[in-house]
Amino acid sequence: MTLRELQLDLELDSTLLPSSVVAWINLARREIEEFWDQSSNSKKTEYVESDFEHVAEVLLHCQQKSWLACRELVEWGCGFGVVTGIAELLGLPAVGIESEGFLVEAGRRLLQKAGISAELFHGNFLPAGAAELALVEDPRVALQATMPSAYASINRPLTDFGCVFCYAWPGEEHFLKLVFDRFAAPDTLLVLYRGPYHIEVYRKL
Repeated sequence: MTLRELQLDLELDSTLLPSSVVAWINLARREIEEFWDQSSNSKKTEYVESDFEHVAEVLLHCQQKSWLACRELVEWGCGFGVVTGIAELLGLPAVGIESEGFLVEAGRRLLQKAGISAELFHGNFLPAGAAELALVEDPRVALQATMPSAYASINRPLTDFGCVFCYAWPGEEHFLKLVFDRFAAPDTLLVLYRGPYHIEVYRKL
C-alpha cells in the first residue's frame, strides 16, 4: 500500500472545540437517544457511534497541521451524520454515505434542525469494484450493503474528496485501507476511528 501514517501529537481537550461543534454534538446525542427510544428499527441495525469529541479534535488538528489536500470530507457509513456535521462546522464541506435508509432520513432531519448544510446520501460507500479487494479471511461488514455505489448519486468520484472518515469495525481496517489506497486521490487523508481513544490518520502518497 502507498499509505503513510501521520503521527497525532495532540492532547485531547474538548474545551478547545468551537462552541458550535459542542452544541451540535450535544443536540445530536439528545436527538439520537430520543430516536432510538421511539424507533421500531433499534433491533434491526448495528449502530455504534464514535467518540464525537475525539473525532472533532482530530479533524481540527488535521486542519491546523495543513494536512488536507483539499477541504472536502466524505464519511463512510455516516449513520445520523454527526461527524459529517462536525466537519461542516469546522469549515470542511462534507457529505455522508449510509446504507440504512431510515438513518439517512433521520440524519437529514437532524442536520436540518441544526441548520447545518451538509448532505447525506443513501447508498454504498464502496466505489464500484472495491469488493474484489476483500480477502477471504477479511470481515465482510462493509460488503453487506448490496445497493449500488453512492458516488453516482453524489455526482462526484471519491477522488474529488480530500479526506475520508470511517469507523472501522474490528478486523475490517485492512480492507478499508486497501479500498482507500486503490480509489482515493494522492495526498488524500484517511481518518480511521478504531475505538475509544484510538484514531489513526493516513495519507495516500
